[in-house]
Amino acid sequence: MKKVAVIGLSCLGDMLLASAALWNLRRFLPEAYFVLWVGPGAVAAVEGDPIWDEIRLYDKAERYKGLKGRIRLIRELREGKFDLIIDLRSTLMPLFSGCTYNPLWGLREFFLPKKIHEAERNLYAVSTLGVPIYSRQLRFHVKEEDKRRALEVLSKILEGKKFVMMNPGSRNPKKRLPPRLCIEVGEKLIENENAVIGIIGYSKEEERDAKVVLKALAPNVLDLSGPLSLSAVGAFMEKASLFITGDTAAMHLASAVGVPTVAVFGPSRPHRYGPWGNPHRVVLVPLPCAPCDDRGCVKGEDFRCLELVNPKELYKCSVELLKNPISY
Repeated sequence: MKKVAVIGLSCLGDMLLASAALWNLRRFLPEAYFVLWVGPGAVAAVEGDPIWDEIRLYDKAERYKGLKGRIRLIRELREGKFDLIIDLRSTLMPLFSGCTYNPLWGLREFFLPKKIHEAERNLYAVSTLGVPIYSRQLRFHVKEEDKRRALEVLSKILEGKKFVMMNPGSRNPKKRLPPRLCIEVGEKLIENENAVIGIIGYSKEEERDAKVVLKALAPNVLDLSGPLSLSAVGAFMEKASLFITGDTAAMHLASAVGVPTVAVFGPSRPHRYGPWGNPHRVVLVPLPCAPCDDRGCVKGEDFRCLELVNPKELYKCSVELLKNPISY
């Protein structure tokens, strides 16, 4: 195997969930030249990672748009004379790629039970190719300059305090943690656990909610909201004692860097998309319909089930994980 083509995914979270499988493949073929096509929304999951020899932007809205775009990709694959292709999107593209080995990824996981975690599904699929599973840990590369910067910032503000990160936001409004929930739990962590709370929030909507929480918890806060790079967020996560979040890509990043995580679920399924490989607890919305698949709420499209999460339950899980993360 001298050349390997990987067609990645468009969603940042999904790309992180595939990272363990791809890392095992890379370790199995250390001398091969790897080319990765990845969507614009997911490129942050892999950029700067030295395991990839070449990263190409798979922009289905421009260069690879429509049928012409698919034909263009097929032409590039055939011209590249790859020995192996891995298509994480589970399409039929490998059959037209001209690659020596062109397994169909989707068929390898088709008969797996629906409750198997997405990371495990990817690991199973890569193992069917004869790849040994060295590790089940998700992978994310944090740049050294971001590690130094995070250490410099935290050394000035912690002074023996615990660093807890919190993510109120999500691109999906139904998965956003209510600011009042974050504020109540944050206040207790500051008062009872001697914590400094770092708040993240990338998009404008997420940043808006982050500012509400930051204002309420000041001065025992660190503002990490706004368009901070994923590597920078990962660098701060590596130094955190705990991360509190909903079901977002940041939750999968936390799994990759190993920070203990409390994840709040309602409109999505933790057994399929929850934290993976790191110490964690899941707080589920107290409704008989939860968790659901977020394909139409039985209580109406405007219903926000995360509003029903009990702050006491979230705080209890946070403290348990802070005091004894190894047991979870």
